[in-house]
Amino acid sequence: MAPGPVLDREDNAAERSSLEPEQLFSPFDRALGALRERFFERHRSASVAVSTIAYAIAVLALGSRLGVSTNYFVVLPVICAAIGYGLPGGIIAGALGLPVNLALYAALRHPEYSPASQPIAEVSGIIIGTVLGYLSDYHGKLNAERALRKQIENDLRHALSDRETLFREVHHRVKNNLNLIKSIIGLQARRSDDPAFKDAAAALMGRILSISFVHERLYRTAELSAVAIDEYIENLVGAIKMTASGSETPPTVSLALAPRLVSMDIAVPIGLITNELVTNAIKHGRPGDGPLHVSVELAAGDGGMILTVRDDGSGFQGLEAGQSIDIEEAAVLNTGKLGLTLLDLMASQLGGEGAYRRDSGWTEFRLSFPYA
Repeated sequence: MAPGPVLDREDNAAERSSLEPEQLFSPFDRALGALRERFFERHRSASVAVSTIAYAIAVLALGSRLGVSTNYFVVLPVICAAIGYGLPGGIIAGALGLPVNLALYAALRHPEYSPASQPIAEVSGIIIGTVLGYLSDYHGKLNAERALRKQIENDLRHALSDRETLFREVHHRVKNNLNLIKSIIGLQARRSDDPAFKDAAAALMGRILSISFVHERLYRTAELSAVAIDEYIENLVGAIKMTASGSETPPTVSLALAPRLVSMDIAVPIGLITNELVTNAIKHGRPGDGPLHVSVELAAGDGGMILTVRDDGSGFQGLEAGQSIDIEEAAVLNTGKLGLTLLDLMASQLGGEGAYRRDSGWTEFRLSFPYA
């Protein structure tokens, strides 16, 4: 099979990776955040005090040159107080701006530097301090929420990692236990001289193998709840074919499988059905010379999938050329055959419809089932 669909799934998984939260902030944003944390969270009292001293020195040193424009220096301590102490600090600093300015102008002996309308100046200072204080508080809340989200995300990452490890371990242990059961059945079969028991044991080991492969796929792949059904069937049929490789005329198997990810609820019945059909085809073979030809196809339709297994063997008793019979009827007519009963049960579990057909020397089993 071409590796294209598998690579496409891996590329899509890479594209689905989430954007890191830190990538949402520019270097300027991060620099401002670090500056605020260092000066207005760790040392906010010192920062406000330094800004106030710088403001007083600037007014006293430059007041004679700048005149009324000296009023703007008061914005510096208002900004620092609002950033450092939030809304309360901004309101207090804004309210104290005009009185402190007037006191400094009195020290300079230039009261005319005061604004033309002191009430408007006082209200403006309070508004500026209130707005800056509110924005500072809001920024602090955003930072706190960001830190909380980052912590929660880290906790979720660890939890998902632990869950993934646990699920992998569970699938690994189930696979090992199934293989152990299969080995015990094989040992018991080799000790028996009853051909019927050997045949039943071989069939049972094949069914256990098909279930074990599901857990092996889940253990080895990135998806813990879904199985790549095309790869799973390919590996399963390969293992079944390998068991028949010792015969004089090993079967020829062709595959045409549509890539899909399915849940265990779909993968296990499909594996059991495929194992039953391919094993029976190889077991019964066909009279005469030449290898047996087996074809396994899995196609996707509108809202469903179709599994088709064909072989040019002798078919089974009761199925005439050109005749079609659904799996439920076949199981009823052949009550002594466990394989047909199993096919009927698995088709019902999938909510699908299966039927046998004999045509042009080929025996075909077609199963259509909904895909979720």
